[in-house]
Amino acid sequence: MDRLDLNSEKDRLQIARRIFTYPAVPHRRRHGPQGYTSYESYREWLRDEFSFRCVFTLIREEWLGRKANFDIDHFEPQASSSDLRNDYDNLLYLTHRSNLVRGRARLPNPSKVAFGDCISVDPESGEIHTLNDTGARIARVLKLDSPDATAERRKWLGILRSLAINDVELFRKLIGYPSELSDLSGKRVERNSRPNGVNDSAFARRNSGCLPDWY
Repeated sequence: MDRLDLNSEKDRLQIARRIFTYPAVPHRRRHGPQGYTSYESYREWLRDEFSFRCVFTLIREEWLGRKANFDIDHFEPQASSSDLRNDYDNLLYLTHRSNLVRGRARLPNPSKVAFGDCISVDPESGEIHTLNDTGARIARVLKLDSPDATAERRKWLGILRSLAINDVELFRKLIGYPSELSDLSGKRVERNSRPNGVNDSAFARRNSGCLPDWY
């Protein structure tokens, strides 16, 4: 991540332009808890796993509030893969809207496909650009290029540009990590295939002074 200076208006505006940048590499799971009998019990792990935002739209908790606005969904549908219902690596964190729109449609696995190679967002208009057939499928299934989805991105881009100039404190809040972070080291699980991920959680990094001001 660039060392852009939040004290610089020019840099804040640059950050605002990058806020809808999709990852350039496939998502690498940092956590591996297993053993819960309800997939809802993985919520705090998944919040941290996917950086407190929707894996498909990049909409953030800090913008919507996480209660009732963010869901846990299954990459492999429960109907066809009931054995993976409570498997952490089969769970995704996404907005309620994305969950509803997706339905039972199959989408590329974000742990195998770099979404940044597939779709991009115009930092001025909020319009979606598909870069290949996979990106076109993602956009089609999730209706990412619908008027309301485009308007939502344009709204947030406009809000962030305005706040970058007029309200630095609120700008910092909306482009940074939530104030409410869960201490995953205190979560009891039957087993954890990636135990070192707890030390890389947002909570642990904040406590050690290593959590970035924006992401």
